[in-house]
Amino acid sequence: MFIRVITPICGFIRFIESSLVARPKSFNQDHVLTQAMLCFWDRGYTATSMKHLEAATSLTPGSIYNSFGSKDGLFIAALDYYIKRVVTRRVEKYLLDGDPIKGIDAYFYDCFRAQGKEIQGGCLLINTSTELGPHDEVVREKVLQGMKVAQRGLLAAIDRAKDLGQIAKETDSQAKAVHLGLVLNGMLVQTKIARGDQWLDNAMANVRSLLH
Repeated sequence: MFIRVITPICGFIRFIESSLVARPKSFNQDHVLTQAMLCFWDRGYTATSMKHLEAATSLTPGSIYNSFGSKDGLFIAALDYYIKRVVTRRVEKYLLDGDPIKGIDAYFYDCFRAQGKEIQGGCLLINTSTELGPHDEVVREKVLQGMKVAQRGLLAAIDRAKDLGQIAKETDSQAKAVHLGLVLNGMLVQTKIARGDQWLDNAMANVRSLLH
């Protein structure tokens, strides 16, 4: 008798679980990931609580866990979104077409000007690498993935600049791309404490000196 009762109950539970999995999301995922991204970007992973994420995304705890599994899952999704919507789009806009030297210049400027007043400096990938990179392999791989996107864009722009005679043919494109990437990362770290047009203009003068 006990087995006969349990069997239909288990079947009902499986039916309910499958119904929940199949249920379509009732929220705008782009909006949710944008807000989560900004929240993590501004506060950092550790200082961002579930309450912060609930307020930012307007999702209930249940919706967050059902859709992303955990705070960690939402954070990884936010990093993926940042790489796709911020890093990749910026590379495509400035580094893959048009005048390559002007494109590199505009690319650097946009990395700073696009942050907005709601972000307290830095880059989500750089901030994440210093906070979690040494301890979390999954996060470290995501950060490296985003940095490789940026470096490939810089490399493509430098190669085009060589083809157009804007920089010397003998320039080591890979080394130059790495150098520019390191300079950019250092500048992004500095924006946590040094901001303003004068600081940025001075920093950009140094960047331009690397392109000749």
